[in-house]
Amino acid sequence: MPDREADPLTVDVAGHRECLLGNEAIVRGAIEAGVAFATGYPGTPSSEVTDSFARISKHLGIEFEYAVNEKIALELAFAASLAGARSICAMKHLGLMYAGDPLSTIPYVGTRGGMVIVSAGDPSCRTSPNEQDQRLLAPMLHLPVLDPSTPHEAYRMTRFAFELSEKCSLPVVMRPTTRVCHSRAVIEYGQLGKAQVSGFERDPTRFVPIPVNARRLRKELTQRVEKARRLIGESEFFQRQGSGSLAILASGAPAAACADLIAEKGLAEDLMLLTLGAVYPLPE
Repeated sequence: MPDREADPLTVDVAGHRECLLGNEAIVRGAIEAGVAFATGYPGTPSSEVTDSFARISKHLGIEFEYAVNEKIALELAFAASLAGARSICAMKHLGLMYAGDPLSTIPYVGTRGGMVIVSAGDPSCRTSPNEQDQRLLAPMLHLPVLDPSTPHEAYRMTRFAFELSEKCSLPVVMRPTTRVCHSRAVIEYGQLGKAQVSGFERDPTRFVPIPVNARRLRKELTQRVEKARRLIGESEFFQRQGSGSLAILASGAPAAACADLIAEKGLAEDLMLLTLGAVYPLPE
């Protein structure tokens, strides 16, 4: 049996269950994936991601830093990735725009250790002065974007996101929204992962994106995005529920709301719900 005095996020018993916030589920997914470095600038609805890492990082041997702003957080996480460590940084939707300068170039250079950017969206301005749809940045900046619909899906997506990042050498954006970040669900745990750091290897032709290098990297970037498209298409995050000739296509929290309403109204035989767990690159 797990030690009940231990932090619920650090229990190392496969099959153990905890009722977690969506943000906590993301943290649990990251530590099971073997994250070695975590950082971020806390902003609701993402705050529990950084606050949870601040609480548990020393116990698990994870390097954690609160950053002075989102741009620095992104650069710290990218530096850790280049050193061969799995890294995660967290911020709200406003912060992703603030980090736009490095965010525009990082996909060209590419990741080494898996890198996950948690950018929590806030539809309806629950805690924010405006709404932003970070998904629209994806095709412009060549960023895979995962859009979880429930805390449980956020947990599974986080583990997948690290693998996706390493296989296609791209940072992966997780875009939970307020309803996912601050809902609770029962999460069945896997084993805690072991953080590994392979070390930095010099490669000026890749890590110094002056124009002559950037033009070559841009061509390679197209191939890496296509690889991400294939890997996303092979994932478990495209689901079909119900039957009937009429279908609802949804992603994120609206997909979960649709699932609840279809069940409540008994429409599963008349409506098909198609849930998109990723919005870019979309495996058409």
